[in-house]
Amino acid sequence: MKQSQLVLSQTPPFAVPLRFFMTAPLFGVMAALLLIFLDHSHFSSRWSAGMLAYTHLLVLGYLAMVMQAALLQVVSVLLGGQPRQIGWVAAVMQITLAVGTLLLAAGFISSLPYLMHTAVLLLLISFVLFIGAVVSGLLRSSAQRSTGFAIGLALASLIITVGLGAWLAIGHSVPGVALARHLTGIHLVWGLVGWSGLLLITVAYAVVPMFQLTPAYPAALIRYLTVVVIVGLVVWAGSGILKLPLLSLIGAAAVAAELALFAVVTLRLQHRRKRKPASEVTLWFWRCAMLSLLAAVALWIAALISPALKQNPSYPLLLGLLMIQGFLISAVNGMLYKIIPFLTWLHLSIKVTEHRLSRRLIPNIRKLLPDDRAAIQFWLHLLMLLLMVAVLWRPAWFLVPAGVVFAASNLLLWLNLMSVLGIYKKTWDRITEAAAEKRAEESATASPT
Repeated sequence: MKQSQLVLSQTPPFAVPLRFFMTAPLFGVMAALLLIFLDHSHFSSRWSAGMLAYTHLLVLGYLAMVMQAALLQVVSVLLGGQPRQIGWVAAVMQITLAVGTLLLAAGFISSLPYLMHTAVLLLLISFVLFIGAVVSGLLRSSAQRSTGFAIGLALASLIITVGLGAWLAIGHSVPGVALARHLTGIHLVWGLVGWSGLLLITVAYAVVPMFQLTPAYPAALIRYLTVVVIVGLVVWAGSGILKLPLLSLIGAAAVAAELALFAVVTLRLQHRRKRKPASEVTLWFWRCAMLSLLAAVALWIAALISPALKQNPSYPLLLGLLMIQGFLISAVNGMLYKIIPFLTWLHLSIKVTEHRLSRRLIPNIRKLLPDDRAAIQFWLHLLMLLLMVAVLWRPAWFLVPAGVVFAASNLLLWLNLMSVLGIYKKTWDRITEAAAEKRAEESATASPT
């Protein structure tokens, strides 16, 4: 994907993606505060209230926040189908998602039904608006049909995830409604793989070659991977419900194989990139993400070989850690360090073009966020992952240090991104002043002497 292939005329206002991107790291800080202030017993099981609150702060407040913004940007700029009324729709989506996520986490910890009910309502509003906006954009698009099809499958996965999540939340909070705990795994996998994973993979097809200067992904991979993953998920989930273990295993194996293939291909493309600077923090984050994804697949295979491992309470926690914080959040961090400087440069470029000014007023995109500042945050992120693995061994020892490092990592990410916005504001003011001076000169030249 090249910048020349982007439909820049359909670029949404900067505030649309920015409100999502800048909120996501703050939810990472809030999740870290749970690790610091809740007793370690809250994180001993995947079913505990603290773990459910922590997980949903990450998958909704962090990942879904970024995914919604990224997809609105992709549909508008990559496919040329900007959703209608995107400004106010995005604002309502972001507010309901943020407040709904906070209330859901509070509902898990407090067990207060009205918090859960309000959270479900707000989250449904957010996702209904989001799905409607993206579908309207896809219907207006006439390009990149393969990308549009992959996005449609990711949206279908989101609908399944949201439906299952709403039903599980009702089971948690409504007396007389049984908690369908056997659906939790299906809800989790459709959310992490079908929705977040496939959307991240679809976005990677564009952003990895464009921002990391790699060769393009193979056409066959782009064409078939998404379909195979979705079919595998349907076979796995359906066979699991119908208690057909062999068929369920085949579906799960197909999904695992495709995810591993994507990780290996991405690492190979990064090795073949055109320019190889000494330091490229985005590349580090993506390599961490791909290695975490491969580690998750390897752990799943090991659990098949050793049933005792699968019965270990730490197994699902480690698998979730590798998928959520190792794979998805690592990749999202890498994307934010490229997307926000690019959008900053893009909107400043549009401004100088509009006023017919010199592009020298705009700072070089690589100077908007130097690698040395981002590198500190990467090492904090990596240390957090290692400490979270150690938490599974000795939670009483490592939970608080992991929370402190995770909070510091996300706070530094937020500050780094805010520094880019500071440059954006100063440059915008300079462009505005230069435009005013140019108008004054033109007016003086045009007036009779």
